[in-house]
Amino acid sequence: MAEQGTIEPITGKYVHVEIGGVDHRIYFEENGPEDGTPILCQHTAGNNCQEWRHLLTDEEITEDYRVIAHDLPYHGKSVPPTSQSWWEEDYKMTGKQFTETLVSLADALELEDPIYMGSSMGGNITLELADWYPDRFQALIGLECGAHSPGFYIDWLDHPQVNTTEVNAYSCWGLMAPQSPEETRRETMYLYEQGATGVFKGDLYYYSVDHDYRDKLDQVKADECPLYIVNGEYDYLTTPEDGKETAEGVGDGAVAVEMAQIGHFPMSEHPELFNAYLKEILGDITGDRDGDLPSVLTPDDVGIELHPPAPAREKSAE
Repeated sequence: MAEQGTIEPITGKYVHVEIGGVDHRIYFEENGPEDGTPILCQHTAGNNCQEWRHLLTDEEITEDYRVIAHDLPYHGKSVPPTSQSWWEEDYKMTGKQFTETLVSLADALELEDPIYMGSSMGGNITLELADWYPDRFQALIGLECGAHSPGFYIDWLDHPQVNTTEVNAYSCWGLMAPQSPEETRRETMYLYEQGATGVFKGDLYYYSVDHDYRDKLDQVKADECPLYIVNGEYDYLTTPEDGKETAEGVGDGAVAVEMAQIGHFPMSEHPELFNAYLKEILGDITGDRDGDLPSVLTPDDVGIELHPPAPAREKSAE
């Protein structure tokens, strides 16, 4: 616990970004040296940049890296564009719009050779980024990434007879590892309760409908932009097995890593364990890590003791 009067080093700002010819006022938070390697952090569907608050205050990482976490338009503090009658149509995210937003944001912030990292829908989009914009990023880290994640664009996630903020939050509860600290799992749910009506469902249009790379993995240029597909053991949406299959389909430049004892929201559900895992991945990107990344990173590998411990997820014999 921080002492009374502690002021965290995170700063929040707004930047104007042109997306599809429309001006968007995008909120972002950052910490780290201005000349540090930028890490652009993308939140999960329907959420906001607060998911990354524990990474933004990690003193080891922010000593060398400029960590930047943003709210997509319509999320968190990034309100819809004032020049558009946005209320006249449903919000619906697509891969084209998503990648343009990320690249335009990196351009607006004048980020040189940044690392991109996103989770869930932010992990899936690494495939489009490596396909369409392989020259814009130094490396891509796709957390909970898969070639296809169908079945979640459903009407009751935006229904007048459903308390969608509560439903959205509880739909995420089972995606987190039971041994992740309850206070951070509860905070992850709390963040989901802050989303605007229809935004979670609109993000899931990209996640479950628009994004399908099963027959296009050979187009992903990981040989030009290294791609790390990093999936939590307890994620049943895009499992470590899905991540491995995706990396194998992409081929050269793609590496699949399983994060043991963690679920679908690694950076917010168990930040201490995730930050330790991330340091291993960053070391591989920079070449400072001795040896290859293991196919499975465990708490023992990074010196983290779980409280309380829990059994590993049972896996099929196949």
